[in-house]
Amino acid sequence: MNQWDGLEYDPKHIEHCFFYGDIPPEGEKENYRIFTIRQEDREEIIGILSVYHGYPTFDSVYITFLYIGTELQGKGFGKETEAQLCKEIIKLGFEHIRVNIAIKNWQAIRFWTVAGFNGISGIYGDKVHSEDTFANIELMKSLNMRNIYQEFSESR
Repeated sequence: MNQWDGLEYDPKHIEHCFFYGDIPPEGEKENYRIFTIRQEDREEIIGILSVYHGYPTFDSVYITFLYIGTELQGKGFGKETEAQLCKEIIKLGFEHIRVNIAIKNWQAIRFWTVAGFNGISGIYGDKVHSEDTFANIELMKSLNMRNIYQEFSESR
């Protein structure tokens, strides 16, 4: 990930998230959840998803982390996870979902925009592009039923 965001790999990051959460400023741990992702027919964990609900607005969910094992990427597990997450948070009454992506991570930008994250709600980081500068883009997806139906129809 260093090539995308300039941050050094921290092997204790997931452990920290599990015990303390990946919480925004003035956030509360009660609004944070971390989930394991498994294939239906297998017992082993194939990925991790963490979300924070109620940030930046009360009707929003923020995906703080989604990872599918390298050998299983590109096989639809991320898409299925994102779709199931949207289905569940719609039931809970949330209207928006957001994700923050390193601008240099083309694979992630492509994944999230194909999943319907079309609104740009922020760009953060360095203002000049170079090999040694880094920035993130925050993408947003509306969860109203009309948009969900339209996306479903277009994917068929």
